[in-house]
Amino acid sequence: MQRDSDGTPNELQRALLEYSPTDLEESLIEWTREHWPMAARAMVYNKSEGDQMVSGVQGVRSDEGQLVMQVAARVAISERELLIRGIAAILPEWLEQRYGLTPK
Repeated sequence: MQRDSDGTPNELQRALLEYSPTDLEESLIEWTREHWPMAARAMVYNKSEGDQMVSGVQGVRSDEGQLVMQVAARVAISERELLIRGIAAILPEWLEQRYGLTPK
């Protein structure tokens, strides 16, 4: 099927649909890709926090459902920790390069 109109996005479509990450975002993404094993290891160490996070959830009908929620909580906690470590590793240098700010 052929299109009657030009398929090139207009200015509004580009503003809403296109996205170019900043250099800070690209640095954080690269850092987290290089250090993803930290998150994998953290999944083991975050077991008790994940269990505690979902311990009071109501309406879980099976042990499998509870386990799925615990694993999902551990994944979220591990991702959070990886992102925090990435920010701590990348942000000081980025602030210094971009704005001349030197953390104390």
